[in-house]
Amino acid sequence: MVIFTNVESSGPDAMAKLAGPASSHPRRPKVLFLSKNFPNKVFDVLGLWVENLVRHSVSFCEPKVISPVQYCPPLPGLPDYYARLRSIPRHCSWDGVEVFYPRYLVGPGYSLRSIEWATYYLAARRQADQLRHEFPFDLIHAHFTYPDGCAAVRLGRRFQVPVIITEHVPWGPWMDSSTIVLRQAIRAVRECTLLVAVSTSVRDSILGVVGAPEKMRVIPNAVDGTIFTLSTKGQRPKDNQIIFVGAIRPVKGVDILLRATRLLVESGRDIHLLLVGESFFKNYQREYERIRRMVQELNLEGRVQFVGKRRPVELVRYVQESAALVLPSRAESFGMVLVEALACGTPIVATRCGGPEDIVNGQVGVLVPPENPQALAAGIAHVLDKRNSYNPEVLRSYALQHFGLDSVGSRLKTLYAEALDRFEAPPSVSDHGS
Repeated sequence: MVIFTNVESSGPDAMAKLAGPASSHPRRPKVLFLSKNFPNKVFDVLGLWVENLVRHSVSFCEPKVISPVQYCPPLPGLPDYYARLRSIPRHCSWDGVEVFYPRYLVGPGYSLRSIEWATYYLAARRQADQLRHEFPFDLIHAHFTYPDGCAAVRLGRRFQVPVIITEHVPWGPWMDSSTIVLRQAIRAVRECTLLVAVSTSVRDSILGVVGAPEKMRVIPNAVDGTIFTLSTKGQRPKDNQIIFVGAIRPVKGVDILLRATRLLVESGRDIHLLLVGESFFKNYQREYERIRRMVQELNLEGRVQFVGKRRPVELVRYVQESAALVLPSRAESFGMVLVEALACGTPIVATRCGGPEDIVNGQVGVLVPPENPQALAAGIAHVLDKRNSYNPEVLRSYALQHFGLDSVGSRLKTLYAEALDRFEAPPSVSDHGS
């Protein structure tokens, strides 16, 4: 078994050092992806942004995925959510990539949140130990710092390989409630080789807590331009149809969008709103029902359509036929649906809430303040009024140039080379006490 520990590079491409001396072509590095947010049999749209990158990465690396699945003992009164997770197979091929779904222990709700990194690590370690013999991975790429990255740095130390962590959410209140979570997340940042933020706002939130600017990079999530495409039928979008795509939960601001829609109707517009998405967690379901009641209270029954969950290949048609996509979030780490809409040639309206500021400019749509139905209504009206001035080809070109799989994949390939080049294996230590 060959265990890669360090690269002393004399050239720009550290990956070339993975090749044997007799080889005229460098071999692709073997990369172990670690992410509990990855599609599975139960949640087939979970972590599609991770799946996109993993699937595309076969062009520059050999990937395998460990995606630990939450396990909670079958205690009385637990929601069906945990029972459904037991039906997920422990091993499968997902679009040609081998994926493993080991179980790790969690408590009901967030009761064991502070030690989730430890149970996650134990599950991932058992799987990685088995994999290592047949798949001597050169690098670990974890998605999210907690718990995934916390487990990944321990695996990196165990197997003497570099670790990259991609953070998808801003650091803030979600970790303030637990000093253990915060401490473990800071430790993961300090021990990883490189840290990627999916947007400028996510990067700044991490720098404000832990610093480490020398290892920080901003690389966005990527859109699959072979799925999200321009209409091939030459059809015009419906002039007054707008669309929201996402899990219907409080942070998404769908309530603000409904109030903005009411204002547009009162101004004389024959507006129609499509809500595409589901609410698969219990607290999300409460918001879904609240939004349904709001539709009735605002007398919007004939103007708002709940479309439900749609896979990407199904979603495209709805986006193509809409005059604008609206993302009214209170907070957003990136805003993947904005890029998907642009790839379909559809202009966008979003709030200044973090991630959208890296995406939206005056050529592709409008940014408005969050929590402001009047401003949101004005932004939607502006885009609808100038809809014909947005060139679908230009919107798509912008999306693919900055956020396409080839563009983002190229940056990841360079990142992997950098990680392999700068990695210095720390002294081997026992797992005990880590």
